[in-house]
Amino acid sequence: MNDNLTLTDKKVLEDSRALLEHHLDLHAQGYKCATEDLLNVLLAVAADQGTIESVCADLVATPNPETIRQYINEQLCVEELLQLEAALNQALVAKLPPRLWRRRQDVAMDFHDRPYYGKSPQEKGLWVRGQAKDGTTRFYRVATAYILVKNLRFTLGIRFVFPGISKVDVVRQLLHQVQDLEIPLYRLLLDRGFASIEVQEFLAQQKIPALIACPIRGKHGGTRALCQGRRSYRTQHTFKGANNKSRTAELAVCRTFTSAKRTKRLKRRATWLIFILIHLDLSPRQVRRLYRRRFGIETSYRCAAKVRGWTTSPNPAYRFLLMALGVLLVNIWTLFRWAFTQRPRRGGRLLDVHKFQLDRFAKFIVRALQQHYGYIHEIKAVVEPLL
Repeated sequence: MNDNLTLTDKKVLEDSRALLEHHLDLHAQGYKCATEDLLNVLLAVAADQGTIESVCADLVATPNPETIRQYINEQLCVEELLQLEAALNQALVAKLPPRLWRRRQDVAMDFHDRPYYGKSPQEKGLWVRGQAKDGTTRFYRVATAYILVKNLRFTLGIRFVFPGISKVDVVRQLLHQVQDLEIPLYRLLLDRGFASIEVQEFLAQQKIPALIACPIRGKHGGTRALCQGRRSYRTQHTFKGANNKSRTAELAVCRTFTSAKRTKRLKRRATWLIFILIHLDLSPRQVRRLYRRRFGIETSYRCAAKVRGWTTSPNPAYRFLLMALGVLLVNIWTLFRWAFTQRPRRGGRLLDVHKFQLDRFAKFIVRALQQHYGYIHEIKAVVEPLL
């Protein structure tokens, strides 16, 4: 049998670890902890959605968790966070498929927040303020640029959002990363977090076609006043910002319905969606259909949460590494699924997506580590139990 057609848990672990080892400047040279052990524990933390303590407690022959934390805190410091970001971005695009360069592509951008419950000051903890969620207004935030082509979803770049950085700077940095890859850009699909006057003006000046989701605000006025009637339509709206700044933009106001007809759980009702169009001339129906492509991207964001570890560490660099590692593992899983689940058919190959889902990918990593280190599968009572 051709071994190149067989994907094993050991191969998944080795390839994932090799990618990290090639791009991350993490090393350990102790007699109880080597670089391989350090990377193995990080992969286990992500794949098992655990912590360093829980992973080391379950695997028999791993180094002491305090030793792992010491190596991480020594090498992942705030002063070198930008170098860590650059290394992770290189790892994200190291094995992109050639089909991404065949034609112009739609690129999506989004913010991702992880709640922070610590007490570190902002200048030290590097957290940012946000709308109250999960019991806090403090978050660690990253921005990502994403691409979706032929049901393949890849993250092209990731940025750590520092306190005080503007949204325009975030968009500019991610655009530079996409342009450096020389992937031909067709349109930008931006989440509502980017719906600011500054971002609209920047994209208009750069002459980049973009579609931005617009939040519905106001009780009676604002964008909520546009949500009237029984049909979708195009219109213009003037946004007002700080310092008497304003901008008139083209909007697509879309009247749509909830998915209750499909799920049969709640009563089907109408709802409104508003989108900002920049250098685009599309009907509301075309706008809605185009933005629906982001749903596949949102699915990948939820997938990244399934391979993201947990920590209570106040180290911003380690927190950023865990967030980026989840995105990177989704990229690796997508490549494996594309290579090993193809089925021949007339008119193009089909992917048997149920054959290698993300849960199986994560279990492959965990099982390979269990075989390598051994795992706790029994405990023994010290005394006879009192019944």
